[in-house]
Amino acid sequence: MNTKLLVIGLKNSNVRAFSKLFELYQPKIKAFLRSKNLGAGVDDVIQETFITLWNKREAIDLTRSFDAYVLTIAKNYALKALRKQLSDEIDANNADIQDPSLAPGDFIDLRYYEKRIQSSVNKLPPQPKAVFTLKRQQGMSTKEVALELDISPKTVENYMNKALTALRKDLKDFAWLLLFPLF
Repeated sequence: MNTKLLVIGLKNSNVRAFSKLFELYQPKIKAFLRSKNLGAGVDDVIQETFITLWNKREAIDLTRSFDAYVLTIAKNYALKALRKQLSDEIDANNADIQDPSLAPGDFIDLRYYEKRIQSSVNKLPPQPKAVFTLKRQQGMSTKEVALELDISPKTVENYMNKALTALRKDLKDFAWLLLFPLF
């Protein structure tokens, strides 16, 4: 069966079409997530991706790439999982800080870096800052941000690019932090 027909079926709440799309896309998403080094959370991310796909099925834009749509959902859940993993590691490291057997230089104070990133975000012009905050810190989609700020999705993308360019420039001394998603 043609993917386009399956997507139309999904959009019309056809459970069989959804099931076929799951069978078709689950291996693709799993390979994509593994290529991004998402460890044990792969199955959870896949599950969240398909729950979101079902919940937002009526809003699927048939003129856009379904592959890109599904992989974007998966990527966003993967980033959330990585943020949570990083946050859990930071919490564990903060618990280790209380250990009197550790010397003061035995850990990295990530709070300094978090403050530095937030300081850079605060330096952004108002519109790029608003777009960055809504997209990265509140997890809104481009369309949701466009509706919230009453601007076009293309303008949202332009402001996001400006924000990321400015942040990369301002945080160039912390290049290793780019291994982690900003917020």
